[in-house]
Amino acid sequence: MPTRSANWLPTEDQQLAKSWLKISEDPIISTGQKRAEFFKRVAEDYNDYSGGIERDGTMAMHRWGHIQKACLKFSGIYHKLKNNRPSGSVLSNLLPDTKKAFYEQEGKQFIFELAWMVVKDSSKFNSLAQTRGDQSKQATTPAPTPTPSTPAAQSDAALGNSQPEDIAQIRSNNSWNRPAGIHATKRAMKQEHFNAKKIKVMSERSSNYRERTIAMKKTNKIRQQVAKAEVNQVNMEIMSRKEDELPDDVSREFLRLQKGEILEDLREQIRERQKLAAAKEKQTEASTNEALAASSERDSTFEDDPSSNAEDSQYIGDEDEDDIADLDPLLDTLA
Repeated sequence: MPTRSANWLPTEDQQLAKSWLKISEDPIISTGQKRAEFFKRVAEDYNDYSGGIERDGTMAMHRWGHIQKACLKFSGIYHKLKNNRPSGSVLSNLLPDTKKAFYEQEGKQFIFELAWMVVKDSSKFNSLAQTRGDQSKQATTPAPTPTPSTPAAQSDAALGNSQPEDIAQIRSNNSWNRPAGIHATKRAMKQEHFNAKKIKVMSERSSNYRERTIAMKKTNKIRQQVAKAEVNQVNMEIMSRKEDELPDDVSREFLRLQKGEILEDLREQIRERQKLAAAKEKQTEASTNEALAASSERDSTFEDDPSSNAEDSQYIGDEDEDDIADLDPLLDTLA
């Protein structure tokens, strides 16, 4: 007794349908194949693209038998409902209605939707569906006796034989547009793979761009701090010089102007600091008032709880500490 293979996932059924369709519509060697050889090629193509458990030809043949049987029934119900839709019905309800009708007819859910979506519009699958429909119509009438003018292959096609070796005869009895060859199908798959890789590369580049932007901002901030420190150092040297050390009145006047300009800049920084502190104080006061209005319990305990005040003062102090670090050292002497 053969060992039971692992369960098939819906995505694996979908890939099996793609492989079956590609091998079936191969214009070069799709005809004249034995059943085992045909499904061996299907399994090889499936294993190339599935990325899951490797399957052999026997596994692929048995699984496709279940998929094809269910999909043909589902397709028959689908087209029957589509051709007999009442006026005013919405096309988007057709698929759910087909699933419901399939469940009522078969007593189980239709689980091969992904595989059916792959093959439902293909010429090969539609040929099988048409053959199966002809077989259903002839089920109530006696089968005609084969004559020398009716080859065995045509009899098999009328009976709905879907074996690979009958593909050529089925195509001769049913007209459709020539499907894409195996090379065109492979090119399409390669294009899909290329598009997926392109999206991945673009995503990685976007992530790297964000990281570079953050690093650049940090670098710019460090450079600004270094430049500011250099300016502060020069200002300190100017402020420490004495007029008596200069040789003439022009030099002494120039020194006084430089010191006055430095002092004016520092006073402007102090005024900006005071405005910022006042704005933060107003914001903190507004937040405190909102909290007091929202909670009546906190209204009675807020002022008596030193931890709350300490926490608020610590929060304000932490913000001010970062801002004070940006001021010139000379501000301490002017405050």
